[in-house]
Amino acid sequence: MTISFNNIPKSIRTPGAYGEIDPSRALQGLIALPHKVLILGQKITDGTVPVETLVALSKDGLADGFFGPGSIGARMANFYKKNNQFTEVYGMMLSGDGGIQASAGLDFSAALAGATFSGAEAMHIMFNGLGIDFNLTSGMSGGQIASLVASTINGVAYSTLPMTATMSVANVASMGHLIFSAVCSGTLGNYLNIRHNYYAGESFPTFFSTDLSAVVFAGGTVDPDLADAWTVIDGERYNYIIQPWINAANLKEIEDELADRFEPLEDLQGHGFTCVRGTQASCTALGNSRNAPHNTIMGMYDSPNAPEEWAAALGGVAAFNLNNDPARPLHTLKLKGILPPPVENRFTRSERDIHLFDGIATWFVDSGGHVLIERCITSYQNNALGIPDPTYLDVQTLATLGELRDQWKARMQNRFIIPRFKLADDGFPVQPGSFVATPSTVAQETIALFTELRNAGLIENLDDFVDNLRVERDATDRNRVNVLLPPDLINQFRIVAGLFQFIL
Repeated sequence: MTISFNNIPKSIRTPGAYGEIDPSRALQGLIALPHKVLILGQKITDGTVPVETLVALSKDGLADGFFGPGSIGARMANFYKKNNQFTEVYGMMLSGDGGIQASAGLDFSAALAGATFSGAEAMHIMFNGLGIDFNLTSGMSGGQIASLVASTINGVAYSTLPMTATMSVANVASMGHLIFSAVCSGTLGNYLNIRHNYYAGESFPTFFSTDLSAVVFAGGTVDPDLADAWTVIDGERYNYIIQPWINAANLKEIEDELADRFEPLEDLQGHGFTCVRGTQASCTALGNSRNAPHNTIMGMYDSPNAPEEWAAALGGVAAFNLNNDPARPLHTLKLKGILPPPVENRFTRSERDIHLFDGIATWFVDSGGHVLIERCITSYQNNALGIPDPTYLDVQTLATLGELRDQWKARMQNRFIIPRFKLADDGFPVQPGSFVATPSTVAQETIALFTELRNAGLIENLDDFVDNLRVERDATDRNRVNVLLPPDLINQFRIVAGLFQFIL
């Protein structure tokens, strides 16, 4: 059989030497597959980018202008960038129309009732993870303290806070009552946090008697609908989607969307990340209400940082590291910028172990006070019959399968589909350069690829893979080859157990 050409015709008679370039075998080894991230959130009116509009977040600080400083979307983008400067990321804000902003009150006059002091003392207050010191001087009234707090957090220096403060007109007599309001509407505002004396060595002024732990945000209602996002990103792959809402409707939306995207004909595989703030029992209740292999929910309680910031930090760390190596575990990786709860409100080891059986990802705190990932799992727990099933427990499983699928598809397309190969049965006398493939040549190319995947540490037991690989020409559609691929995914080294049998 003669060599086949794409661009040099057989019928040419003009004398000359003609050289055709064929790139079908140019690629060697595995190909780089850069991932993309999508952050979904809410904006404020100061944001310049309209809702349901994709925008690239290529540099630090862009999100403050795009979505408005202090907004849910801007803070998520900033925490993502703090944890991942390299993975391509886009943001899209969804409409919060009809939502109500959460609010909280604090009366400084009541705290000062009957108190006198002299000199100057400092008051340490933390607003959503940002600590601010207020210097109080002799003779200040509750109204003056409240005015100082309001003017400070409403100032340009703290414009990225997710809340504003106003003096309450309902308490004109004392003029010491502040109303804090979330800048964004919806239920996420209910999780904003104000506290005092977070760091060791901090204390309230001796004359001050209020307890900021009683400051609770409430009243935020009506979240955006995640369904509004899918039309905008239709046909576009985002390997990771970070979103902040945990109501049942929105969790079902992202679970269903990601399940559809995983299907072979759509092949837009992605994984979701979010966070729930609640007690151990409430985190468990949420985890047990879900069963999705494509979504991760991290649980925490009483952190100064909002749950959407935790979600963005986790998504940023996961996106960078899973793109580098989808099979490598994420434990001990730091969530930069995230502050842990006080010791008494951190989940114990036994509580975290319960979470890991209930679809909730876990974290721990090192000796330096940093929050580290402990185990990043999905919310998948049971098969279709309700039987416990660990198949998709860890995010590495689907991340590794996605990498294998992408690499295999790329190899098959580059070797056979794009160059427009013909197909024949095994035994056909294939000549070099003839652009004829057989099931055997497809099998050889597949084995070569999976050898490289083994060498990259993504699969093991290559001999078993080769023995069980099946490649056959379809009996009905003679233009089709069917391949059974049985890779043994490499596992993660998570636990080592030793039994000491000592002798005296």
